[in-house]
Amino acid sequence: MKIESNRSILRDVIDFLHKNIIVVIVCFVLFSGSLAALFIYLGQDTDDNEDENTQFKATDTLYFSIKKPQDMNILTSDEEDVNQMWHLLYSSLFYFNRDLSVSPELVKEYKTDAKNGIVTIEIDEKAKFSDGKQITSTDVADSIEYIKNIGESGPFYLYANKIENVEIKDDLKAAIHFETPSDASLTNLVFPIISSDSYDKNDKSYNQVSSGKFMIKSFSENKIELVPNSGYYGEQSKNNINFSFSTKGEDTKGLITIGSITGKFSKLYNSKTEAENMKLNFKPIQSPKMEYIGFNFRNEFLKKKTLRKSIVGSINFDELVDDYFADLGLHNSSIYYPGFLDVKKQNIIGYSPSKSSILLKKAGYKRSEEKDVLVDPKGREVNLKLLINESSQIRNSMAEDIKIFLEKINIKVEIERVPDDEYFTRIEKGDFDMYIGGFDFDPRYDMRKLFDKSGSIGYSNEDVISLVNKMEFCLQPEDRRANYQKLYKKLSDDVPFYCIGYYKYGFVSGGRWNKSPNPTFFNPYYNCESWEWEKPDSIKDKSNLRKQK
Repeated sequence: MKIESNRSILRDVIDFLHKNIIVVIVCFVLFSGSLAALFIYLGQDTDDNEDENTQFKATDTLYFSIKKPQDMNILTSDEEDVNQMWHLLYSSLFYFNRDLSVSPELVKEYKTDAKNGIVTIEIDEKAKFSDGKQITSTDVADSIEYIKNIGESGPFYLYANKIENVEIKDDLKAAIHFETPSDASLTNLVFPIISSDSYDKNDKSYNQVSSGKFMIKSFSENKIELVPNSGYYGEQSKNNINFSFSTKGEDTKGLITIGSITGKFSKLYNSKTEAENMKLNFKPIQSPKMEYIGFNFRNEFLKKKTLRKSIVGSINFDELVDDYFADLGLHNSSIYYPGFLDVKKQNIIGYSPSKSSILLKKAGYKRSEEKDVLVDPKGREVNLKLLINESSQIRNSMAEDIKIFLEKINIKVEIERVPDDEYFTRIEKGDFDMYIGGFDFDPRYDMRKLFDKSGSIGYSNEDVISLVNKMEFCLQPEDRRANYQKLYKKLSDDVPFYCIGYYKYGFVSGGRWNKSPNPTFFNPYYNCESWEWEKPDSIKDKSNLRKQK
């Protein structure tokens, strides 16, 4: 192959320009004009001109779109949109904070008797229903009774069914007796309080008497309008809320873009990408949905803590989250919710195959030269199986990566891909070495089933089991947090389960925020009474700007 010098190439270029000078000039002029026009066009949409071209208007109304509710009875409805709305329309005895600790809401004062499973409450005398009537201990007792009578089909049965009875002391005082002290957690007292005088379990209409920050002002075939409940005992909301009813095939993202809808809560894995493509605001929301690895303590190898910790230390969980959680994930060292009860991360097993190898060597493990496999102190080859359900593409891919990670410390892994029915049956029976599983917790985070001695992993650490069980007693919040701190340290050391990562949801919105929204997975409208939002002043405006003040 002939290679020309740079000098020869330069000479050919000059000869070409000389012979075609007219054509070159014309092309240059056309190109320059096109480039100038392009810059003028693009310049109309630059950040420098965003404020000039877009007019925003402050509003005291937030706009959301939901499916038209068929059952607005908060105690019977199984519709997700209605269930998410209950925090707006109803108050509870206690409520969940962002870290899933609980604080009193309707309750002015309370005492706990953890030994006997009794919570004694006094209701705030300023608390009133939307019809102006005082909220009383009778309303509390009847709310619990209604929920229990509705049964498992109701959304709050798992909370109230643990209550044996309510002892009414006077209009504002009552003692709530749980069936067993081990089910008396304050987290079971987070459900809506309804009006005894007006409640009808067969009434599915929009015309409901509420006890929360908002009340229904009006309703029609197309929407529900909420306004602040003047009888609410706390700080009055700055905003009204308008729920329009979506139609089939409606372009919700387009409505957000033009400002007809403030925003929407999304669990879709691609919601962040879509929001960025449309230049919408995107607020990540930590979800309660996680992926984890479970270890079978019946296995002769895995019942050894040294091996479990070495396995965890040899897997790059941050890489797994980056690769498989679509930029909406978080590696968490605990299977409990990230930042649960505001307890900070500690005793984390960091990614370090070399440290894992050293740990194994100190414990008497070594690599077999003949088969290139890890052998335990008794000379047995450490071969493990990893169970997954074949229908999960993400778990298939993660399992392959985990297999490669463990090869770095000479552990051979066979991936068992089975149908869903077989997968769940085998986990229930404890027929596995390791498995990749997932949970979608409710805010209470009752973990007792996971750590039960007869559970899937055959766990038997009495110290941990005792602390897990104690979490469900009616402890004062500070005592519950202290108990979890002890539990967190022991779980970090014992690693019966290890979190691969938590998924994140999102809140997609348009317009401009002066006070950014901060929803939660259990309440997409968390603190919306103080959100400060500006909507586009007209459809012609570029309302999809992400600019924040």
